[in-house]
Amino acid sequence: MMQLFKVARRPGQVAAGLMIGLMSWFSVAEILAAEPPAKPAGPPPGAMTDQDPSAYQGMSPEQIARVKKGEIVILDQPTSFEGRQLITAAFFFNQDIDTVWNLMTQGWRQEEYLPRLERSPLIKKWDGGDQIEFQLSVAGVEVKYRVIGTHEKSRYYCSWKLDPSFDNDMKELSGFWQYYWGDERHTLARYGSYAETTMWVPAFIRDYLTRRDLPEALTVQRRWVDSGGTFRKPGYQPAEKKP
Repeated sequence: MMQLFKVARRPGQVAAGLMIGLMSWFSVAEILAAEPPAKPAGPPPGAMTDQDPSAYQGMSPEQIARVKKGEIVILDQPTSFEGRQLITAAFFFNQDIDTVWNLMTQGWRQEEYLPRLERSPLIKKWDGGDQIEFQLSVAGVEVKYRVIGTHEKSRYYCSWKLDPSFDNDMKELSGFWQYYWGDERHTLARYGSYAETTMWVPAFIRDYLTRRDLPEALTVQRRWVDSGGTFRKPGYQPAEKKP
């Protein structure tokens, strides 16, 4: 014959059990509250996706396929920008669009990874833009100029132009970055630039600063962004801070 046994609990035991249960509930609640909120799926406000008609504008199906395979593709045909014929490129960063934006709008850090760039000090920064000085050395020739950058996060677009108030070794300089949301881990970048040096700068240096130097520059730039900004070019040493 089966017997059922009841275990009587004292009031103190019941209260202790309730306290343990409440403590466990609060511990779980605290852990959940401490966790950062999950990022919403899909592109952030203002960001175009790589399905937008402008994402691959001017590119052939073969070039688009190469970009989607992970290549950096420099377009054969120049793109018109503010009346100039720019050298343009397209590729994917292996980071989400906000990480790309936060890193790529720190232009003064370009000295950390660009091979021939010795220094790129930040002269001035304001909401939506900055002023940066670039000091390059190409084959023993020093080139110095300042750039004014404009950052429009409302559409994930950056542009830059030469600072006319500075004694630049560049005659003209302009360009842009347009970023497209690919997915939570990939960002399509469209790049364009126009550069023209002053008369005293040799022609081969002008060539380096435009088409010849571009593949290497974009490769290390992507490597830097993909690393979360931790990559450094060989031998890089930051400038000593002035007292």
